[in-house]
Amino acid sequence: MINVLAFDLGGVLFSDGTREFIEHLNRTSGVDTARADELLNGSLGSRYREGRMSQDEFWAAFRRALGLSASGPELAARWIDGYRLNEGTRNLIQDLSQDYDLYYLSDNVAERVEAIERRYHFLRLFKGGVFSHEVGVRKPHPRIYEILLKRIGVEPQKILFVDDKEWALAPAERIGMKTVLFRDSEQVRRALEQLCIPRNQRG
Repeated sequence: MINVLAFDLGGVLFSDGTREFIEHLNRTSGVDTARADELLNGSLGSRYREGRMSQDEFWAAFRRALGLSASGPELAARWIDGYRLNEGTRNLIQDLSQDYDLYYLSDNVAERVEAIERRYHFLRLFKGGVFSHEVGVRKPHPRIYEILLKRIGVEPQKILFVDDKEWALAPAERIGMKTVLFRDSEQVRRALEQLCIPRNQRG
């Protein structure tokens, strides 16, 4: 029986701000999208998301690698601005909070979390969760899922994890969690109806 739902943030509760930022750099500066993606999501981006590199260090390295004239603060602000609230997912999470304990599992950096929290006050939607920059590891490393399990304190079979990336779901499945690949909020709602019986309908 599913008791807990865990959600990714970027691409699920929020738009995929990193993808939007990469497309913006391509349009405005002719940046190669594959190279920008590698920097943001590869080893450099992982060090930043895992709290092993400061914001200034990351954006200085990013600017140098792509030959950008924009300052680090300008790039950081534009990256964060791409994260827009998915109201359908917000409404889904609010509905589900009546029946389930809700958590987040997110590869994130402190500055972005603080900025989108100021804008959207999203943390109140959840009972708790795990940010990669707080624990020094990111998806798909098994340890971040184990940390989430420890914080929740239930068996993995009682957790459903929702993410928009298949590679992030695979480790959750290996440790016994149920998973749903996010496409839109209504698709997740339908999947939950098939997988779960709400608490208020249990005998």
